[in-house]
Amino acid sequence: MYKRNILCLLEKTAKLCLFGLIVVMPFVGFSQQEPQFTQYMFNRLSYNPAYAGSNGAICLTAFNRNQWMGLKLNDIKGNPSTPTTFNASIDLPVSFLHGGLGATVISENIGYWNQVFLKLDYAYRFELPTGNLALGLEAQMFNSSIDFANLVASDQIDELDRIGATKDPILRDASQQNDFLFDLGFGIYYQVPGKFYAGLSSSKLMETESKKLKWADQRHYYILAGYEWTIPAYPSFRVLPSALVKLVEPDEIGFINYQIDATALLEYNYMFWGGLNYRIDDAISVLGGLSIAGFKLGLAYDIPATSKIARKSYGSFELFLRYCFKIENQPKPPTSYRNTRRN
Repeated sequence: MYKRNILCLLEKTAKLCLFGLIVVMPFVGFSQQEPQFTQYMFNRLSYNPAYAGSNGAICLTAFNRNQWMGLKLNDIKGNPSTPTTFNASIDLPVSFLHGGLGATVISENIGYWNQVFLKLDYAYRFELPTGNLALGLEAQMFNSSIDFANLVASDQIDELDRIGATKDPILRDASQQNDFLFDLGFGIYYQVPGKFYAGLSSSKLMETESKKLKWADQRHYYILAGYEWTIPAYPSFRVLPSALVKLVEPDEIGFINYQIDATALLEYNYMFWGGLNYRIDDAISVLGGLSIAGFKLGLAYDIPATSKIARKSYGSFELFLRYCFKIENQPKPPTSYRNTRRN
């Protein structure tokens, strides 16, 4: 009874934290190194390795995001490039490991910068009286490349807009450079299936540095929480509020960057959903989707709101598709038969 009371207290505290995250979101701002997704509530594995296998099924998920459509990042040759991100993942429960496994591949292209992420996850899950708690570990591998040949330094352009030589030692090597980085991630994830979930995680724990690209990882922290509430008078409808907080390790001058997404979805009959998301200093998003025959299809459109860069575009578009299935073990036929007939 004592443990049950403690767990109920933790759940109520987490709900208050979720409400608090939504209240304080107008007062913070953020910049990040990792990809951004509006439909984060359907992409929890990318933020927390302890989520792996929590659905109790094998789940295949894919995301495609076009960021700041209409905003062209042209190179010196005038070739347009719109920031794009592709995410594909798989996770499944593994009973003999007492948890689950997961893997995620992410490709992100921003102008002259391209990154490919590979993340491998393991989650160890504890069954509790009111839900389950998981601890997750993640191996993170990044291949980053920058096309320096298409970058132009400010000292290369004269008063007549002619391009000359630069004194920048990095840009003197006019070739594409790339490097491979390895890092680690860790997460904690608690859920009451069909009711509530909350997670705390961190990525790029080692803050690996690349001398070749003059680049260093920054440690990221994520707080993710969501609640599922069935409307008593209309049981076919569920209200699904959620929030995601992203924090980056303090920089050299001690400044901490934040960002908060707050979302409210309304779901009908476990088949259709729609709602709104607000991301501080960036955009208001419209979300919608449907679920049928094991498939989930979701769409999100970010409407530029406060971001100075985003307002120069006509928004961002995101598509996701998921398919989950279970493999049921059929009972083995008996290898011997007993003759019940007696002499």
